[in-house]
Amino acid sequence: MKPRRHAEDGLGIVGSGRVAYAVGTLRLEALMLNRCLPPSVHSTGRNTMVSAVLRGVPVLCVAMSTSGCGGENKLDVYREPPQVIITAPPEGTEPYTGQSINFEAQIQVFDSSDPADVTHRWVAGDETMCETDFFTADGFGNCTWSFSQAGPVTVSVTATDPNGDRSSYTMELVVRANTPPSIEMTDPEEGSDYSSDALIVFGAIVSDAEEDASELVVSATSNIDGPISFSAAPTSTGEWVDGTQLSPGEHLLTFIVEDSFGQSDQDTLRVDVFENGPPSIDSVSTSPVPVYTDDDVLAVPNGWVDFTGASPRYRYRWFIDDGSGEFAEDAAITTGTYPNGKTKKGDLLFVDITPYNDYGDGATVASSVAEVLNSPPEQPSVAFDPASPQPDQNLQAVILVASYDADSDPVSYEYEWFVNGVVVSETSNVLPAGSSSNGDTVEVIVTPWDGEDYGTPATVSSAIVDVTPPDDPVLDTPEAYRNEDEWTLTGTCEPYTTVDFSCSNGITTWTFSLTCEADGSFEYIDSGLTRGVQSSCSAIATDSAGNASGTSNTVSTEVCDPEDTYEDDFGTGDAGASAIDRWTALSDDGRTTISIEGNILGASDSEDWYVISSSDDLASDRSAGIDYYNFAINLVDGTSEYEFYVYKGTYDPVDLECASTGGYTEYSDFVEDVGDGSHAIPADTRSCGESGDSTRNECEDRSTDYYVQVIRTTSSTSSCQHYELEITNGVW
Repeated sequence: MKPRRHAEDGLGIVGSGRVAYAVGTLRLEALMLNRCLPPSVHSTGRNTMVSAVLRGVPVLCVAMSTSGCGGENKLDVYREPPQVIITAPPEGTEPYTGQSINFEAQIQVFDSSDPADVTHRWVAGDETMCETDFFTADGFGNCTWSFSQAGPVTVSVTATDPNGDRSSYTMELVVRANTPPSIEMTDPEEGSDYSSDALIVFGAIVSDAEEDASELVVSATSNIDGPISFSAAPTSTGEWVDGTQLSPGEHLLTFIVEDSFGQSDQDTLRVDVFENGPPSIDSVSTSPVPVYTDDDVLAVPNGWVDFTGASPRYRYRWFIDDGSGEFAEDAAITTGTYPNGKTKKGDLLFVDITPYNDYGDGATVASSVAEVLNSPPEQPSVAFDPASPQPDQNLQAVILVASYDADSDPVSYEYEWFVNGVVVSETSNVLPAGSSSNGDTVEVIVTPWDGEDYGTPATVSSAIVDVTPPDDPVLDTPEAYRNEDEWTLTGTCEPYTTVDFSCSNGITTWTFSLTCEADGSFEYIDSGLTRGVQSSCSAIATDSAGNASGTSNTVSTEVCDPEDTYEDDFGTGDAGASAIDRWTALSDDGRTTISIEGNILGASDSEDWYVISSSDDLASDRSAGIDYYNFAINLVDGTSEYEFYVYKGTYDPVDLECASTGGYTEYSDFVEDVGDGSHAIPADTRSCGESGDSTRNECEDRSTDYYVQVIRTTSSTSSCQHYELEITNGVW
């Protein structure tokens, strides 16, 4: 029996036999001991005893029946321990690792004891969560705890009263793993510089797998200023921006993002903070380098540093050689540009630059000394006279526009001549007649010279051509009929001329051009042909002097429609040894028809070969008693222009079928039972049977290869007329 505490002393106990009573909150247990008590004890027909019960004292009740039979009753008083339950967090709570959880328990006592005298102790598995502590006077006890590991966990609270009686309550929880948040600094850039009174704006991207980003808290510490607090919270999409001022120095900032459960991440950033003061520059240079007479000289300050964030401001002082070796300031020029009108060849000059801001002037920095160099003469404008030179003419390089020299130096010219890229000995401005031949390319390089420097040269070139119109191009005759929708035009022409082609197919026209090769030939692939119509082209040649030839001969070709897709550039199908083989074996079930469309167009395409394999289902034939094999070929289109031959087994002439009949337009191969002297002709001449059947022919496997040779009839003429073969097996 579970022990319970009672509420009062002095309660009356009634016992009879072995029984248990609970009077009020008193629980009794009686045991008959077979002892006799005086008859005066009972009054209701049963043994009765009344006694005062003291708390915690075992009671022995002895009763005697009037018949002399006796029994002994033993009564014990048991205390009821306090009852305890966990009221928080609610059942089903799934906390995260690191999350601080407030556990709360409530007790109920069953006597007049004070709940504040009862203690509570909390454990999670084998780990103590909270050591022993007392409940409050109103019966509540708390334990704050966070779990470090994810997974199921059993939380127990044990309540113990001052007498040592205790009870427990357990709760099952599932702890979920808490992923730490993340932070990545986006602003400012690493190593940025700021003045001490500047507001430094920081930016970051934060995120957390369990919480909205706006619940995260961002803080920072500085190796100089210590902890830094920010008031701004991240947006729900994770953008965080806030600012602060920092003391002068090189700061290593550690930014920390923390979630509600104590998990955190950090990122670092270095910034330099400086006291306000004048700016500085690293160096000064001048531009351009080198400097010529016509150049404005520009002062170029480098490395502006101003921690106030002010825009660069400079003071300029220019110094120029006065001719005695000393430098004198030119106070008239206070900008960053020294104009070219104040310099001449041989002048020396430099510039001082002083950076300044609202806090004062920085250190003055001087450039190195620049010398104004001799200006080379500019490029002249040159042309040939005559513009279209002939082999028998002198060729003169004429200066159309003389070279400008900024220093007003006299300019002369040097000439270098080339014929077909090879230098020749002539150095004047005239290349004598006979120095080049028709078709040569002549080039001259004219270089200006001012006595000190060479200027930019001018180059002129021209082909030496005849003014006589070039010969008419001659186009080779192409094949009249073709399967490809392109043709290769070839022929002869005058070397180096431009050959312009004009083409038409009765529907549309098109043109193209090419340059005749040095050997007087041309080759062009024209892919603009239309299937099913005839295309024609002619050409005119034009030389480099603009002389045009007459029109060439006209050539034509027709792209056949339909196309023979079996033709290729490798001769496939042009002989039995290279017969086209693209089909699986043709079964004798009569379900498959092979259709072949092709054409034979001329000398290079005089015959087409195909190989068709057949298969004979011998088991099916024997089962049905019928030989279904019937290999048939029919020329269904082009019968007036084409005929074919069949070679059974190989393409060897000895295997030619029906050799005495010449070409044919239909062919079939099957077995017919016409009687062989041992049995009568069956009603169905296709009948066959197993080996040894004397009433029918034996069913045999007739699978083989058929080589089909297609040729044009002797009476046909060349054209795009196509043929079509239909091939079946097992069709009756």
